[in-house]
Amino acid sequence: MLPREHGSWALLIVPIAVGLLGAPIVSPVAAGLFVLGALAAFLLRTPLQALLARPGDRRALGWLAFYSLLTAGTFFPLIALLGCWKLLLFAAPLAALLAYNAAPNGSGRRLSALNEAAGVLGLCLGAPAAVYAASFELGPRAWSLWLLCSAFFLGPIFHVKMAALQHRAVGDPAALPRLERMRRLSAAYHGAALAAVGFWAASGGLPAAALIPFGAALAKTLARGFRAPERVDFRSLGYAEVAYSVLFVVVIGAAFVLNAA
Repeated sequence: MLPREHGSWALLIVPIAVGLLGAPIVSPVAAGLFVLGALAAFLLRTPLQALLARPGDRRALGWLAFYSLLTAGTFFPLIALLGCWKLLLFAAPLAALLAYNAAPNGSGRRLSALNEAAGVLGLCLGAPAAVYAASFELGPRAWSLWLLCSAFFLGPIFHVKMAALQHRAVGDPAALPRLERMRRLSAAYHGAALAAVGFWAASGGLPAAALIPFGAALAKTLARGFRAPERVDFRSLGYAEVAYSVLFVVVIGAAFVLNAA
């Protein structure tokens, strides 16, 4: 029982990869246990949502038990034996965000912006958690990577909603005012994110290369915003978002690796 959304996989993998690449040092054993545990914890959401929609679903209950045991079996040695006890600090916010993110999906409000933002903020905690698990350090760099990943992945919420309204407006002119509003919101968010990252880089807090993926994201949303209403291939749109996520992790990761060399 696996998540079907391509974007959710990117949201899991990219912050963890950025965290591991941005960590000052890396313990292979601790990092490996963390990656496996984070994957198992991420997979808990799918059977949990199934149980919320269909209480008593034995298949979902079995997968929930399996993923729970795998999560406990990887995080227990990481915390109890290797001493990464600060990972427990992530448990409460992640559990709260998981509950908020899972419950609306079970009641059908899958495209709620707040629901999606909660999922983004929760999964981006993988970046500071990965830094800590790999290096046993939880300092400013770890939290700066959470902010950076969150700023990047909140952008597609606006962009994809704009694309959905473009698609809808082809047959429903009543959607045009909402489309225009979302165009402005998407452009404003991506522009503000790029400006904030630029200021951050200019102050020495980030590699200048961090501007590249944020600049590409702004160009992407401006290009779509200038289009008239049209039918949208959402599968291709999803793959494009994954490609931008790959660009983000490659550029940010390479910048940290080169700075450390």
